[in-house]
Amino acid sequence: MVKYIDIADDIRSKIFDKKYTYGQKLPYEYVLCVAYHCNKETMKKALDILVKEGLIVRRRGAGTFVKDYDASTEDANHLKQSGLGLTRKLEGKSNLKSEIIEFSVIPSDEHISKRLQIEEGSFVYHIIRKRIVDDKPYCLEITYMPISIIPNLKLEHLKGSIYQYIEKELKLKIQSTHKTIRAHLSSPLEQENLGLKEYEPYIEVEQTAYLSSGIIFEYSFTRYHYNNFELQTVTVQ
Repeated sequence: MVKYIDIADDIRSKIFDKKYTYGQKLPYEYVLCVAYHCNKETMKKALDILVKEGLIVRRRGAGTFVKDYDASTEDANHLKQSGLGLTRKLEGKSNLKSEIIEFSVIPSDEHISKRLQIEEGSFVYHIIRKRIVDDKPYCLEITYMPISIIPNLKLEHLKGSIYQYIEKELKLKIQSTHKTIRAHLSSPLEQENLGLKEYEPYIEVEQTAYLSSGIIFEYSFTRYHYNNFELQTVTVQ
């Protein structure tokens, strides 16, 4: 494995094992370089992965700190299991089906390229799935994935779990997701697939997902009927 990924994995493990506690300042980079027998560029790449994952934060003039969260909380445990998709989340609890509305390959435009950190025009999967739970529309997923990162994706994977395909067949480790939550007024797409009326809102979760290597493999939007969305969070003082 690449050296900087090994380093990131080790520091991540120390954070989860509370060897580095939340809010703690990490050793200076040159100290870490000596400890891990690497140069500054390798250490920078390793720490960049952890910054993207939301585990550490750099403070100008002060140093690098473990982000303020408690590794024993539900939120932190969710981060450890960030590959958890809807299929696994509802496994054994509800009947989940996927209706494929769109499955195509398109060249990425400027916006998608920036979000996926790929060259503009690179080919990506464009996927729209309606997720149906216990025979009722639950959410609408609009997903973009680079073909170069997630090859050979097939319709059968979309009907099941894409994340399980990534982890079990491609043997890639899903590390973290960054999410933004907002509300929009529904368009005909949401009205038709989520049973919303004109001028009723949907809740959207915009997501960027990372592999353990720090590579972005997914840029997506999950849209919920406002009755199907609930946010629970834990704040540690």
